[in-house]
Amino acid sequence: MDPKEGRVDRSWLTVVLFLSLIAATNAQTSPDTYWVAFTDKSSTPYSLDDPGAFLSERAIARRAVQGIAYDELDLPVDPAYVAQVEAIEGVDVLNRSKWFNGVTVRVQGEEAINAVLALPFVLEVRASGLRTHGPRMDKFGPVFDQERDIDPPLYGPSYRQLEMLNGQALHGNGALGQGVLIGVLDSGFEGVDSSLAFEAVRERGGIRGTWDLVDHDGDVYDDHWHGRSVLSCMAARLDSQMIGTAPEADYVLIRTETIHSEYPVEEDNWVSGVELADSLGCDVLNTSLGYTTFDDSTMDHTYAMLDGQTLRCSIAANIASRKGMVPVLSAGNSGEGDWYHIGAPADAVDVLTVGGVNADALYAPFSSHGPSADGRVKPDVCAMGQGTTVLNIGVDSVVSANGTSFAAPVLAGLVACLWGDHPTRSAQEIMVAVRQSATLYDDPNDSLGYGIPDFGAASAWLQLTSVEQVEVTRSTLIHPSPFIDRMVIRDPGMQLGAAYAALFDTDGRALLFVRAYVDGSNELVLADHRLQLLPAGPYVLVVEQEGRLMCERVIKAP
Repeated sequence: MDPKEGRVDRSWLTVVLFLSLIAATNAQTSPDTYWVAFTDKSSTPYSLDDPGAFLSERAIARRAVQGIAYDELDLPVDPAYVAQVEAIEGVDVLNRSKWFNGVTVRVQGEEAINAVLALPFVLEVRASGLRTHGPRMDKFGPVFDQERDIDPPLYGPSYRQLEMLNGQALHGNGALGQGVLIGVLDSGFEGVDSSLAFEAVRERGGIRGTWDLVDHDGDVYDDHWHGRSVLSCMAARLDSQMIGTAPEADYVLIRTETIHSEYPVEEDNWVSGVELADSLGCDVLNTSLGYTTFDDSTMDHTYAMLDGQTLRCSIAANIASRKGMVPVLSAGNSGEGDWYHIGAPADAVDVLTVGGVNADALYAPFSSHGPSADGRVKPDVCAMGQGTTVLNIGVDSVVSANGTSFAAPVLAGLVACLWGDHPTRSAQEIMVAVRQSATLYDDPNDSLGYGIPDFGAASAWLQLTSVEQVEVTRSTLIHPSPFIDRMVIRDPGMQLGAAYAALFDTDGRALLFVRAYVDGSNELVLADHRLQLLPAGPYVLVVEQEGRLMCERVIKAP
């Protein structure tokens, strides 16, 4: 942006900041944190020709597999700009954001913030938090119901949340998240360094790193219980009580949230955390955090802002997806309140936003509603968030807990298992497979979105959509031929039970995905109204059953 334009913007912002300072003074508090945006990266010492200077080998490899190019967003914030901000007395730089080209700062006094505004490369300064005092608050509220009885062996009561998503189809084939790195952004991971439930992941070095972007003290293990319970849904192993949905995945634990207060600075922390996860090479992101209202109501988000393109944390989630990660986000727990909408970043465009259901796969009333402000389906999918089995506070036992905070990691763990089993597929293809497999894919609604995914079906979808690798079997009989609105498939290799079928056009585009059953006569009947809607012409049908693929050319009648 032209420097003159930047000076005009700063002049306008000075008035805004002055009014904010007056309001803060009237409230008998003092401004604490600000977002500071820079004008450019034109003098940065970093180059897109040397991504290894700012991205890990794992991050570079993830992008290479998916064919994702580097761009200016990947370049770190100019260190010279950061140094000049840090040199101002009374200013501490807390976090940086390369995607939004700025820093979050803590400021002491109006003179210091005016000095920041006077810097020629500062485009915008926005208040994002206030210094708060008083007793520690727990924003997450009481979510635990009661101790859970130990019932089925091995998985114990956690089996239901796996089974509901047909996750046992992946676990049974040995897909436990191996080779996948999950970034978990939360309020703290109290006791994860000592809990028996995480002994297995600790001993194999599965916790690859920890970062505290709130206090910057390097310790995420003494701050809060919430992230510990979230992580247990994925990583815990506790004999006959629970096994997480991705017990063999690797994890980075990033604290971005404080439970003392609620201000937009936590969104800034979250953005920095997502960028860190990208740089480290995370494949899957899990966050059970959401933002709608704040301790200062003038900072509140409105429903109109939840279009996936307005709020910084939502835009960051979009960018994370474009950079080749799968963000898995909780929808929120406001379904029964006056504000019943999803929050941010759950409104992001290309993510998996997860709502909550109970053990009977019925909508949990507290789960926040969609759609997004621009009319997109939200939540994307649902998982067990009412009566979810999680690790208890302070002891190595399990409890029943409520909240989309737990539905999201249950699903995120299985996303890791799915991707680990199909490592050459892109983040976008993984998300399409999950949505495509869900119970309401053809008829989504505002409470359940596309419904409850079937990860066995999602895995079959990914296998079926590698149709270029499948040879025509020539042993499969299909009638009628040409077909109109149904097909009956018979093959000597089919067995009684579930099977999956996908229909492709001659360019290899997947048009239809159906779960069906082989009956006692070894016939698979596909009767789907979408068949009748297809234009006349040739197609390719691929059927998968227990890893065996059958492929035949079919013709739709005029």
